[in-house]
Amino acid sequence: MTADANFNRWMKRASILFGLIFGYILFADVSIPMTPHASVQRPVITVAPRVAGEVTHVAVINNQAVAKGDLLFTVDASDYELAVEKARLAVQEASRANDTLSAELAQAEAAITEAQINQREMQREHQRLVSLAKKNLVSDQQVDQMATRVEAAQAQLQAARESRHTVQVKLGKAGEDNLRLRVARNQLKQAALALSRTQVVAPAAGIVSNLQLTRGIQAQANQPLLSLVARDNERIAADFREKSLAHIGQHAPALVVFDALPGSVFHGHLDSRDYGVAQGQLLADGQLAQPDDSDRWVRDAQRVRVYVSVDESALPDSLVTGARATVMLESGESGWYSGLAWLQMKIVSLLHYVY
Repeated sequence: MTADANFNRWMKRASILFGLIFGYILFADVSIPMTPHASVQRPVITVAPRVAGEVTHVAVINNQAVAKGDLLFTVDASDYELAVEKARLAVQEASRANDTLSAELAQAEAAITEAQINQREMQREHQRLVSLAKKNLVSDQQVDQMATRVEAAQAQLQAARESRHTVQVKLGKAGEDNLRLRVARNQLKQAALALSRTQVVAPAAGIVSNLQLTRGIQAQANQPLLSLVARDNERIAADFREKSLAHIGQHAPALVVFDALPGSVFHGHLDSRDYGVAQGQLLADGQLAQPDDSDRWVRDAQRVRVYVSVDESALPDSLVTGARATVMLESGESGWYSGLAWLQMKIVSLLHYVY
């Protein structure tokens, strides 16, 4: 065989191989799309104290697993204990003030009764003087003086009633509905709540991560001091080219491999996909459009984020949040290419580990 014939034979083989590979790439991109742009996502909770003060005790260490309600750290409670005591004294003071006002109300009631008796007496005396004046037994001046005293008694009665109303307004409702007591007790509840918040506990089960907190730090209210990686609701976020998702169903089967676990292929399914990306977001910012002025014939493919859940109950603890993964989706439940997809992911897993 001549050199030219040998070269032509190898070129034909290479062309056939290239055609097969190119055809498989096109088939795979539609039926079993794969992306290395994937990672593990776990909810990360930033823990912040609700009150300010010096951190007096740190109850956890870095990478410690905690359960919901476990103590994380404490803030100096001295000022908040004093505030609770002050609020308790305010409740007692409000109760005593109500007792004083109740006594004043009783005095006002007695004053009204006395003024009513005095007014009736003055009216009777005025009526007698009027009768005597008709018989010319008393002077008109005496009658007028008694009429003035009757008016004074009426004014005294009205003043007593106004005084009673003033005390009633100050006292307010009786019992548990008393406004003064309700305000004082509300302040006591607020002080007790602030005191309870000096004990900062885990809002959910998880693992303490990147702990930098030490005793003596001045904590500010609502300023994060600690991160807690939750162990629930973990998922895998993967970015696929949008054209690769055209034939992928809503709950399509998935194969997942992790860079940190070579040779291990995990089965899962597609949970959901985002309905947009940042480039398609419209903002009413008053700015004009900025058309793409690229003259490239082949533009970069748009990627869409999807979320995949692994069928296993939980991912291995060795996988940190953000761990790199490779995800493959299948367009059907039982395609003949499922075994081929599994083999491809097995090879990819080993290559990513070596690389």
